[in-house]
Amino acid sequence: MDVSRLLSVLNDIELEYTNGLARLLSALVQPYTIARDKPTFDNAPAIQEAFTALTQFIDSGRFSQYPPSKAAILRAIGGATRVGPGLKDRLNTLLSVQGQTTAGIVTALTTLQADVDNFKNSCTQAKTGLGALNQPPHTIPPGECEVGVLIPEVLVDSKLSSLVKELGTWNKIIRGYQEVTGEEEREVTVTGLASGSYEFYLPLGLAAATYLSLTIDKILDWYSKILEIRKHRQELVNLGALSTDITAVQKHEKEIVEKGIHELAKEIVKQAHPKIDADRKHELETHVTISIRQITRFVDRGGTVEVASTPPEITEEPGAIAEDATVQEMNTHDELLQEYRRLTQQFQKVSEIIKSGSGLRQLPARSEPILQLEMDADEDTSTPEKQPKKKPEKSS
Repeated sequence: MDVSRLLSVLNDIELEYTNGLARLLSALVQPYTIARDKPTFDNAPAIQEAFTALTQFIDSGRFSQYPPSKAAILRAIGGATRVGPGLKDRLNTLLSVQGQTTAGIVTALTTLQADVDNFKNSCTQAKTGLGALNQPPHTIPPGECEVGVLIPEVLVDSKLSSLVKELGTWNKIIRGYQEVTGEEEREVTVTGLASGSYEFYLPLGLAAATYLSLTIDKILDWYSKILEIRKHRQELVNLGALSTDITAVQKHEKEIVEKGIHELAKEIVKQAHPKIDADRKHELETHVTISIRQITRFVDRGGTVEVASTPPEITEEPGAIAEDATVQEMNTHDELLQEYRRLTQQFQKVSEIIKSGSGLRQLPARSEPILQLEMDADEDTSTPEKQPKKKPEKSS
């Protein structure tokens, strides 16, 4: 486990508690306690209000869209049921026990509260200890993006040659997305390698990150549709449906993915940077199509890819300017307003990247491929590709 990324998760946990989770959890225990002590008093409205406030806070919190790599760290340290959606599920289970008395609910909530408080204190101690050892938390500067690729061991059979091949594939994938957006930096650099598992992290510009997060979002959509179809297809088998019917369904499944890949590639290249030559766009569409197939097969075989970022901080919108303001004051106000609008637009864009880029956390564990994507096209290495630009050497 990468210490800097662990520290980042510990920071998130501390912020979640101090920003309202601890207070709202206590606020839920209080009306239940009153209801226990005064059984003739109708405290249901207060209970519902406290529960709604707590669950809304959890739903809008940072853990509701946690990227898969951080979610794995959270699970490893036992935090999956102490913050975020896991805590909400735990609360719902606790409060839905049939026949449970109000006194029993108070006892269960008090036990849960003590458990999460102990967890929070342990996280604070760990954060303090690592900080004393001069270990900084991992951060992504506002407006910048990072691609995380999580490779399960079974995907490369723990062999270095297979891992090197997988890294080479991702190098071509990322470079293709960079070129579509006109990014000057064409050599992919690595910002982190996590120990204990096959994970690596790459910086990516905002425009390229937008297209990659869109790809992740589409793959999630395709995979979810196929899982749903597969569920109903199995129901057909259980009902004794003819094999020809199943074959038709399988063909439809394959068409969903194949058509989706080609449409997405066309959509991405259609919006390619204007400085890209028209002749090069056709080659890029082929490259991007193969890249999308490779990412889709990677996910289908159990891998995970994410795009993370940090939205910029936004100050309050500038208020109305006085009627008798000077020209300089009006110009200054216009500049502040333009900056506010720019940051607001960037905040919305980065927030959407984060949401789509962390979407694969919703998929169940994949034990075997189900998307029927052949390997041949994915392994085609003959696609024309520009050589990475080299930075000019400094004269001595």
